Amino acid sequence: MNGGVGDVLTQVLPLFGVILLAWGGGKWVPWAPKLISGVLVYALIPLLVIDKVLRADPAELAVIPPMMFCVAALMALPAHWLSRRHGEDFDPQLLSASFSFFNVAFFGMPVASALFGETAVSTIICAFVGTALYGDTIGYYRVARAKEGRAKAASKALRIPLFYAFVVAVTLKVSGVQSPEAVRAPADLLSTLVSVLGMAVIGFNLAKVRSGETNGRLLARILAVRQVSAIVLVAAALGIEALFVGVLGQREQVLVGLIALFPIAANVSLFASLLGTREKEAATLVALSSVVALALVTAAIGLLGLIGVQG
Repeated sequence: MNGGVGDVLTQVLPLFGVILLAWGGGKWVPWAPKLISGVLVYALIPLLVIDKVLRADPAELAVIPPMMFCVAALMALPAHWLSRRHGEDFDPQLLSASFSFFNVAFFGMPVASALFGETAVSTIICAFVGTALYGDTIGYYRVARAKEGRAKAASKALRIPLFYAFVVAVTLKVSGVQSPEAVRAPADLLSTLVSVLGMAVIGFNLAKVRSGETNGRLLARILAVRQVSAIVLVAAALGIEALFVGVLGQREQVLVGLIALFPIAANVSLFASLLGTREKEAATLVALSSVVALALVTAAIGLLGLIGVQG
């Protein structure tokens, strides 16, 4: 690895500062979460995906997205198990989204860049595409249908552009099109901007939460079950890939393995803002999982450094 715990903290801690700043100013700009969410979902994230897919290794592109799509889909199973035991204590669709959505883009890109340099961001984007293809289609539909009905939720899910951006990027890549060097610097800036804006949405929504509105014991149980489930499923996916495919190198295995420790995606908060539903619950859960993830990822990177993992 090129970087260690210090490099990761240098990249990630400022994003937590963004959450705090947005939380502090959230009451003054109540319109900000929905506006920023729309810009991210419908403009910046699709552009980022196109650029990073064009830069990605073809073998990674063939393996990582379907692998992570399957992990995201299977995470709905432990979420369903947990929701059956808590009845009306927590919205079951939000619970399912919280299990299946990993913060691969906003949290993962700075981690990958700190550990292995900017070239590793393409690997993270491949994983992001896999989880987001589930989250922005089936996941979005499941969150939206309770408020908007099945037909309208399905229609809106089909209008989210990430899937189409991925298809365009793969088509261009197969056709031999490469991302021009002239756009590398703006694309790296776009990566940072996406991370900052995504974390800001979490902070803005967190500003709406008041003391006493959350069940700390329930949230802790949700995070614990989600964490164990993610570790088991990601480890199983990497084991199957190593046994039957063998495309991923050690660097890629480390990055994909770390995704199991990543927080709940800010997409949960983005979609809650776009739909105007369960914004407080989503923001609280995302923020708590981000703090837990920072501790877990830092510990894992420290352990990897001790055992001399190279990438």
